[in-house]
Amino acid sequence: MKHLIFSLIAFLAICYASCTGQYDNVDKNAGEVIYPARFDTIFGKIGYERVELDLLNAGRLPSSELHLGQASKTVVEYDGVKHYVDSVCSWVNVTGLTQSKLYRFYVYTEDEFENPSVPQEIALIPFTQLDRDLVSVASPKLSVSPSSLVVEWPNGLNSVVMDYVSLSYQYTDKDGEQQNGSTKDARFYCGNLPAGQEVTVDISYKVVPITSDGTKILDTVVVTKPLTLTTPIATTPFSPSEPDILRANGITTFTSAAVQSVTKLVYPLHVVTFQDLFYFPNLEELVLTGEGLSNILPVLTYDRNTVKTQCGGGAWQPFMLRSDKKADIHISSIAALTDILESGQLKRVRYIPNSMALDDILAPYVASGVVKLVQDSDPVYTDPVFIEPQFFVNGQVVDNNWEMLNFYSGSFLPRPGLSDTKHFDIAGGKDVVNGKEVDLHLDQLLQQDGKNIYRCVIYKRSASFAMALPKEYMYDNKRYKNLKFKMFCGTEASIMEGANQNFLQPWIRPMNYMWNFGSNSNYGQENWDITQPQTNWIQTDQIQTQWKEYTIDMSANTGGDTNRRNRAIVFNIGHEPGGDYAYDENKQAVLYVADIRFTKN
Repeated sequence: MKHLIFSLIAFLAICYASCTGQYDNVDKNAGEVIYPARFDTIFGKIGYERVELDLLNAGRLPSSELHLGQASKTVVEYDGVKHYVDSVCSWVNVTGLTQSKLYRFYVYTEDEFENPSVPQEIALIPFTQLDRDLVSVASPKLSVSPSSLVVEWPNGLNSVVMDYVSLSYQYTDKDGEQQNGSTKDARFYCGNLPAGQEVTVDISYKVVPITSDGTKILDTVVVTKPLTLTTPIATTPFSPSEPDILRANGITTFTSAAVQSVTKLVYPLHVVTFQDLFYFPNLEELVLTGEGLSNILPVLTYDRNTVKTQCGGGAWQPFMLRSDKKADIHISSIAALTDILESGQLKRVRYIPNSMALDDILAPYVASGVVKLVQDSDPVYTDPVFIEPQFFVNGQVVDNNWEMLNFYSGSFLPRPGLSDTKHFDIAGGKDVVNGKEVDLHLDQLLQQDGKNIYRCVIYKRSASFAMALPKEYMYDNKRYKNLKFKMFCGTEASIMEGANQNFLQPWIRPMNYMWNFGSNSNYGQENWDITQPQTNWIQTDQIQTQWKEYTIDMSANTGGDTNRRNRAIVFNIGHEPGGDYAYDENKQAVLYVADIRFTKN
């Protein structure tokens, strides 16, 4: 019993001792601070008078997704000043850094008791106004006339110190009006300038600067620099890029003063550059068809087999299209055209759809009514269209077996200095064949004046001539589907018997180029032929009495994106029979070809 009482007393004593001073350990540590969590990294990016500081390896996260212990705010400290953000941030944007110096940033968190975390530290130099003013912009190429200016950077404006974004400009024109514009291109146009005076153009470049270590800053900045120049006086000569085109338009003196009164220009389809438009301050109308110009077509010379012959020159004809595929048309200085369109200077433009690869550029001005598209119903597309003698080519240049004695009734042939054909007179509508007078029955022709007739004397077995266009052009057989002509035999029927019967039929052979002249087409050879059945030859009872009409379906020469871009049509009279042909001066086989024309149907 005593032992039990003693054990109970001991137990109570131990319990009492253990409960005494139970908060003593807490009291000892009552002054200790629990610091908030720190950011786990810091790296910075430079902007214009600002920096962005990233603070988490996990990237940029919204504050609602951040849990950094007791942290409740973000502190950015630099230059001895603290800047607070009332939330915990994964990144901060520090603005107002206007001095071009090294800033040392300390970024940390604080809890509600303003206890700080261990700071992250970084030193950065922002891009400031001082740096912006030192940005170097490449000097532009200037094209200056007395009334206009083109400012351009052919190699662009990007450089090792900046990436170009866009620019704006402003200047005062000769009427005292302030003009302005903007562009993303490295080029702009100023018009209506005063001649012989100083002009200042204020140019503001929007760029992204690049630092010395090759890093782009975060922001775009505007760098403004003036461009000052003096325009030439109005009598200063200019060097035209297309002098033949300007001369065809009646312009012979190339100064601004001389072209002040020019309000209309016509350009042919084969134009190479629009650069000269820059020199015409009062140009209001531009015709892009070539219609109405004399002596505007290129001249193509064939010189082979002791014969020299030419095609081209003269005026554009409605059955002619540019021979290049659309994708292969490259007209330079198109910007000179768009400049005067965008400025509102041009009021009227005539353009044949798909003729010069300008359709996309002109589309907005079609909608506004400035550009008129020339359609099939336009009066320029007459029906029929006669093929003029400027396109005649002596066939002997291809092969000596193609030789014929060529004569023409009009005044155009022979060309000065050439002997590829001769002139013949039709007196009273008659000719002399093998010593006998023959009535040519001109009343059966559409062109009854007898001034566009070819007299063909067969000299070799494959006697031929051609109607060929300059290599810049092809026949437009999508619009003009049929080739038509009339043929007449002036030799008496008895001479045309036997082998000579072959010459009572025309063999028509369209092709991209005549053989041995492959450089005259960029698309290789695409030749085909149309053979006449014997029932369609000149019949015996038609000899010396009737012009035989022939219609050739040319719709196979559609152009488009194909290589069939026929620009030569060979009139091979009698095909190409074997053996030799014995020419007899007293028994000549004489054929006449007239009314050569294209029709739409």
